[in-house]
Amino acid sequence: MTISIPDTLNVSNSEKYILSIRLRSDGLSFSVYNPQETGSLFYRECDFGRTPSFMDNLKDFFFENELLSYSFKKTYILCESAPYTIVPEKIIEEGKAKEFLNFTSSRPSSRTLTNTLQNTPAAIVFGIEEEIYEFCCRSLLTPSFIHSLTPLLSYWRKISLENSRKQLFTHIHGKQLDIACFEKGSLVFINTFQFEHVNDILYYILYVWRQLELDQQNDPLHISGKADLRIRITETLHTYIRYVMATNMPSEVYLWGAEAIQAPLDLLTLLICE
Repeated sequence: MTISIPDTLNVSNSEKYILSIRLRSDGLSFSVYNPQETGSLFYRECDFGRTPSFMDNLKDFFFENELLSYSFKKTYILCESAPYTIVPEKIIEEGKAKEFLNFTSSRPSSRTLTNTLQNTPAAIVFGIEEEIYEFCCRSLLTPSFIHSLTPLLSYWRKISLENSRKQLFTHIHGKQLDIACFEKGSLVFINTFQFEHVNDILYYILYVWRQLELDQQNDPLHISGKADLRIRITETLHTYIRYVMATNMPSEVYLWGAEAIQAPLDLLTLLICE
């Protein structure tokens, strides 16, 4: 699938831009953005079929789009559904990251990567298939691999600092639900749940809310991700929790261009962190 790109972007000026590629289980999306130019972000999505393999589809996409051979200021690979665990920095320093990931994940991966969490003495350890990792490293100039929760946790922490209450943050993507709790900037809880039906989402949110003993009248619940599911669960959640709200879009996004608001929150917050 060949993607159309703006006339303002070409091989002679690509080093001014940041390329972010978001890998998901059924395809990818990506953005290209010039931090020095207002309204310059453009965003595209590509769905892969069930055949051939994800790797074959990824290769075809790269070969069909010359844009991906350009040299960029920075290149990020955002891994949406990669298995992960949160590990204290001390353990990372002792070289036990892969051991912990394999212990906590039912899908051991051949390549283990680490993202340090900002202002938190811990890191996200996550896995990616070796073939995908090697292909991206060969095809792109020094890409940085980022778990999708890494920028979200940074953004949620920033929001939590604005309120003295405990706050629960949820993010719906694919068939997964990420739930994290912060209190005054400190990470209290994080987990990811698989779901099949909307009732599963409601169950996991309310179960975690009860386990953490959050206050139904005063503690806020933030929801982000798939708009249709977010809208469906909000009305029901209001029956049990007073403050249920969509996660605010970072204000900077509105200066990046009309296409920016179509991009997923994890990709946008990655650029905010940048």
